[in-house]
Amino acid sequence: MVDRIQEQLMALGLNRYEAATYLALLERRSYTPAQVAVRAGIPRQRIYDVLAALCARGLAIERHSDGQRHYVAIDPAIALPALIEQRRRQFEHEQAALTEHVQTLLTTLTPAFMAGHEQIDPLDYVDVLLDRRLVVERALALAQSAEREISVCFKLPLLGDRESNFAEVAEPLRRGIRYRALYERSALANPDLRAWVTQFVDWGQQARIVATLPLKVNLYDRRIALLSLQDPVTGALSLTALCVTHPNFSVFLQGAFEQLWSDAEPFQPT
Repeated sequence: MVDRIQEQLMALGLNRYEAATYLALLERRSYTPAQVAVRAGIPRQRIYDVLAALCARGLAIERHSDGQRHYVAIDPAIALPALIEQRRRQFEHEQAALTEHVQTLLTTLTPAFMAGHEQIDPLDYVDVLLDRRLVVERALALAQSAEREISVCFKLPLLGDRESNFAEVAEPLRRGIRYRALYERSALANPDLRAWVTQFVDWGQQARIVATLPLKVNLYDRRIALLSLQDPVTGALSLTALCVTHPNFSVFLQGAFEQLWSDAEPFQPT
């Protein structure tokens, strides 16, 4: 019980020694410094500072009797409202100081912010993805946010597993997104992949076959392109992919896709 009351007094701005000493003073009409130090459990060398602080806060008064100093607690009904008022004034002072500090910072930082945002980074629209998992996650997120159409040039090897590839195709088709995919003939020689594409077509994907594709690329709404680049010498798939949000670039790639699409042969499910 005493500990809880002491914590409540500390919430009003007293430190632990001050709270313990005030509670001890309440127990008797008066105490000498030595007596209250023992009762409150305060080191003797600290008690005079603590009592002076309580007197300054209006929680105690000092009296002299028989050549000794005695300390008397102020009635809590008087002392605590006064303590709250002190806290209120302190809070208002701190708020005013913080407001002035913020205004000073705004004066300094706002011009720097405005100047920085006037600069245009020529590569703001290019996002470099350096991890296979990030590429798979970005492809799924773009497919889920597509609003009109998705066009895909598919080349092996796969980046994601069966679950991620199925989710990337199924979700936009359920929403009625036009989804077209070009597949390299060599990729469909894999029976498992051919079964995947058969399922995609059953869901509504339009699929065609070409002999070779120059790039592994996904196009979203003629606005965003996701490219997974291969080593031009070895043909190995890089873990680096580029996500380019640039309508002109995407429209250019879309034109190349349309040409490839027109020359491709329809996929025939088995």
